[in-house]
Amino acid sequence: MYLDIEELSGMGMESLLERYKKIRDDLAILNFSEYETRAYIALVALQMSDAESIAMTAQVPRTSMYKVLDAMVEKGYVTVTPGRPRQYAPEPPLVLKERIFSRLGETFDDLEMIHGILREKGMPQVIYTITGKEKVLNKMGDLLGIAKGRVMISTSNAGALRDTLDKKLTSAINRGVKISVITLPGQKFVSGTQLFRRSGLIATDMVVDGKHALVAGASLEVCGFSDNEVMASHLEGFLKMMMVES
Repeated sequence: MYLDIEELSGMGMESLLERYKKIRDDLAILNFSEYETRAYIALVALQMSDAESIAMTAQVPRTSMYKVLDAMVEKGYVTVTPGRPRQYAPEPPLVLKERIFSRLGETFDDLEMIHGILREKGMPQVIYTITGKEKVLNKMGDLLGIAKGRVMISTSNAGALRDTLDKKLTSAINRGVKISVITLPGQKFVSGTQLFRRSGLIATDMVVDGKHALVAGASLEVCGFSDNEVMASHLEGFLKMMMVES
């Protein structure tokens, strides 16, 4: 089944493109790739369909569509019904919105708690900003290099961490560092780490030895980093709660 979204929406091509660009930019913040954005919009229109129809409507190469859909299923943006052909359905936009808002609400509530504690104690609130995915991953590698006892990571982007930090993670494990990782259902990680699964993750958090804290966006293009032990210990406590709930 092929749908002409321009005809379906009743909008002209220029208005439709402007609206699409805004949706694309907003979904990119939530770690949607260009193809994932197209596929999700197409699925919202189709409601449920097979990969070939989704590819046609989304104007995504059919050879890429299964990989895109599998990634979206892992992230919890799409559900799949077994059978031949497999049928895919989008997580309803309002449900996805509530899930994301809930996660963001928890994050900002935690940040506000940390801010209040630091203000009350009169401690310096120094957070360094690092921009650029390569630099953010390098910083995470540096932190793994100085880890002595424990590392806690929560991430929606396990693949990027696994591919880039494999040697650093393995080296830390070989030194006796305990590494605990919270990641999305279905995502794999480096052997020797303690894995926890939780849906709805949209960012990457890291705490090393309860002393160093790093919080990055979904795309890993920017992060905040601090050596403030009060901040690090509170983020560590937040991650521990996630592990208990996962």
